[in-house]
Amino acid sequence: MKTSNVLLTLIFAVFLGGCTGLKYLPDGEKLYTGATIEFIKEGEIPKTKDLKKEVAKVITPEPNRTFLGVFRPKLWFYEVTDTPKGKGLRYFFKNKIGEPPVLLKKVSPVAVSSLISNRLDNNGYFRSKVSYEIKEKGKTAKVIYTAVLFPPYRIDSVKFPPRINSVNSKILEDTAKTLLKPGDIYNLTTIKAERERIDLYLKNEGFFYFNPDYLVCYADTAIGKRMVNLSLEVKEETPPKALERYLMHDVVIHPKYSLDNDTTFASQDTIIIEGKYYINSDSTFNPKSIANSVFFERNTYYSRLNHDITLRRLMGLGIFKFVNIKFTDEVVNDTSFLNASIYLTPLRKKSLRAEILAITKSTNFAGPGIDLSFRNRNLLKGSELFVLSTQAGLETQISGQQPGQPSLGAFNLSVEAKLYVPKFLIPFYNVSKISSYFIPKTKFELSAERNYRVDYYTMNSLEFTYGYYWQESETKLHELDPVVINYVRTSQTTPLFDSLLEINPFLQKNFQNQFILGLQYRYTFNNQVKSQLKNQYYFRGTADFSGNLMSLLNNAFSSKNVNPEDPAMLFNTPYSQYSRFEIDARYFHVFDKKNKIATRLITGVGVPYGNSDALPYIKQFFIGGSNSIRAFRARTLGPGTYPPPSPDSLSFFEQAGDIKLEMNAEYRFNIISVIKGAVFVDAGNVWLLQNDPLRPGGLFEVKDFMNELAFGTGLGLRADVNFFVIRLDLAFPIRKPWLEPGDRWVFDQINFGSPGWRKENLVLNIAIGHPF
Repeated sequence: MKTSNVLLTLIFAVFLGGCTGLKYLPDGEKLYTGATIEFIKEGEIPKTKDLKKEVAKVITPEPNRTFLGVFRPKLWFYEVTDTPKGKGLRYFFKNKIGEPPVLLKKVSPVAVSSLISNRLDNNGYFRSKVSYEIKEKGKTAKVIYTAVLFPPYRIDSVKFPPRINSVNSKILEDTAKTLLKPGDIYNLTTIKAERERIDLYLKNEGFFYFNPDYLVCYADTAIGKRMVNLSLEVKEETPPKALERYLMHDVVIHPKYSLDNDTTFASQDTIIIEGKYYINSDSTFNPKSIANSVFFERNTYYSRLNHDITLRRLMGLGIFKFVNIKFTDEVVNDTSFLNASIYLTPLRKKSLRAEILAITKSTNFAGPGIDLSFRNRNLLKGSELFVLSTQAGLETQISGQQPGQPSLGAFNLSVEAKLYVPKFLIPFYNVSKISSYFIPKTKFELSAERNYRVDYYTMNSLEFTYGYYWQESETKLHELDPVVINYVRTSQTTPLFDSLLEINPFLQKNFQNQFILGLQYRYTFNNQVKSQLKNQYYFRGTADFSGNLMSLLNNAFSSKNVNPEDPAMLFNTPYSQYSRFEIDARYFHVFDKKNKIATRLITGVGVPYGNSDALPYIKQFFIGGSNSIRAFRARTLGPGTYPPPSPDSLSFFEQAGDIKLEMNAEYRFNIISVIKGAVFVDAGNVWLLQNDPLRPGGLFEVKDFMNELAFGTGLGLRADVNFFVIRLDLAFPIRKPWLEPGDRWVFDQINFGSPGWRKENLVLNIAIGHPF
């Protein structure tokens, strides 16, 4: 390692050495550094990894937070800051950034030992013996809790309530789905989950007033052999209403209810639609569109599932601020009924919004912008959302540009109109009411954009999309666009740009006028909405096809053979023909609220054929930049072993490929307050499907591609405010695929003390939001 690197490391170590937080402790006090739990197993004990995590939850208090396991910067800030007199800067450092010492005297090992014993009982380890020991070292102390475990109690049998009333009968009908299985270890959490399961089942069967607290589970350990018999019963004091099964009766919809001014009875106009009473029937809303979102049907049993679907669907219409359902019960001829009154508070129909934007892109371009949008939430009185927006922005390359290269600028102006209809609109087919938590939507989108690239060209594009999107569940989303039309025309080119096109036929093809006519399908799975999960997954798969229908029509009605040298035309423009596939898969492991590992894999391939021998520019794959491989400047990496442009070259041409492979991993952690940190490593490249003499080394070869991956690493600093993240990622390459095979790993060249090395290799990425 270079001398300068050693010196920087020593300075950093000396600085952190003063941050242990022990220097300012009161005399005689010990800093509590945490606790551990150890198990002594007596007899046959199953794996205890999960049990140890469960027991650790009751160990208190939390020790002072550390950095690298030793240093306590938050404690240090607290101790070196004088007591503040007000809420100024001193108060901020001491109470917001800093934290007071957690002393040993604040720990109650006896109480914690009791909690550990109770938690072990709840997990089937009855009569365990828990002890503790305090270990002191200098000015610190930790507590070691030891639990002697005996073999856990297991379920021998499960007894359900006798068939003496309608509730008991229903419970017995569903015992096949019980969570309590003979042979399983006794677990209080599982018993509670079983009560919740039975409660939900009963509510879906009409038992509106039932509650899981009306179920009690008795455990009998008298049979010996560390076995337990469970007996599940309905409490004798359960209210009579909870034992009744309710049919739905009248459903009354109040579509213009006001929380400030009760308008329930402001109008007595009533119509019956879809078997429901619709009050205050004016022309504001289409009654049928609202009634179709209500899943209560007269003379059917109440269902919590239908209740939840109704709430979600009504809110999903996007025209109501609040949705509230109130139930009243009545008995008619010894039959129990529920009446539902649905109170809907409308949102403002029209809105106009202006926003000043700070635009950042994965290409490291950023700049100011303005966004004006008009929104009508109920355009055709059927909850149709119409959005008309225009956006203008200036962009410049704020980071990651080639050394010595000026920041390129651009001006963008776009106008977009969108219409979302809350149902499937399929030509010649009527889609009936769909029982789903989420409302399927049909979308119509039309946009026009003008992009002016300083010193190069002006590009105009016009795009129309007709498609559908629907959520299969809370975590699964489908998007199908059967019609995607995109017309791209490059105009007003400069002599400089024309000279680039003349010497690069491939670039010339990328920027010729293009007509894209095809379809797209996207599937997204994302369980990050379930924030309590330790293991979270995100998957997005995209299939994109273009030109195939036009090719079939051309073959059917024309004798001309379609080929890239003499392409078929549509409105005097060659239409693009290709198939493109891309996968974006992410995995997140959450250790706790302050620590997380995030990983991502992106892979894609685009194949031009028929009327095209190259993918349209907007459909090619790029790599590098603030949301990609951060150690390499945006869109300069690849393809394959092709070297990046030199600083003094005309390096407008962004490197692209037909195949992409990218892998990212980063460890995210809290530092202080809203300041977060990250350590990351990125790898990947792009390749060509066909050899390009102007880009030697870019061709994809199965035997070589793994050896042609670029690697980069670095550190990140993020200001994580609730609604956005400001991110600074400093990265540098550790593997350069354009070098000779034996020289591609460049660890031995790292020299932070060298201005030349820093200028050539350090890349500062400034962006909004996490990279993935």
